[in-house]
Amino acid sequence: MTKQLTSLLFWALLCTAPAFGQASAPESSESKIGLKASYFGEFVLHPGLAAGLEYSLVVKPWFNLHWDAELGAYFHKQNNNALFLQSTIGTRFITAFAAFVDINAGLGYLLAAPSGDVYTVDPDGNLTTKGRPYTSHLKPTISLLLGWDGRRKRSVPLLIHTGIEAYWQSHFNHAMLPHAALRLGVVYWLKK
Repeated sequence: MTKQLTSLLFWALLCTAPAFGQASAPESSESKIGLKASYFGEFVLHPGLAAGLEYSLVVKPWFNLHWDAELGAYFHKQNNNALFLQSTIGTRFITAFAAFVDINAGLGYLLAAPSGDVYTVDPDGNLTTKGRPYTSHLKPTISLLLGWDGRRKRSVPLLIHTGIEAYWQSHFNHAMLPHAALRLGVVYWLKK
């Protein structure tokens, strides 16, 4: 099952990669590719980082449809650490003041490991170490971000955002375990 999900995620990312090769719209002088970096605070206080790319599929004065790909990690002290890879598609509604609301949905892969050793009881009743077993999880995600787009009013190639991301860790003890994360980040738009 994990191999199938990994293959599906790989092929989804591979099939969307040609979007980077599309020609820019002639009426726009803005770059469509941005580098992303953000604080990813799992349950707000468990620190993490995420970095990736953003590609604008449709750019209008009041609307932006974008595709993102990210690699990130978070560290939940005395519980678990995780590495994730995710791809999202989102809509950004921009006001006349360059403020925006961004709504995203996506799918990712989460590789989690306990922060310490795991112990089990063997058939003889002795306590034995199992090491730090890694577990693979599907990571459906949605997010709501608020921010400011510097390209709209001041020709600053930065986008600043904050918001919340909700995601689910599947399968965790045969269930979908919900999580929430605080996002604080920037997107730097590359020059054409």
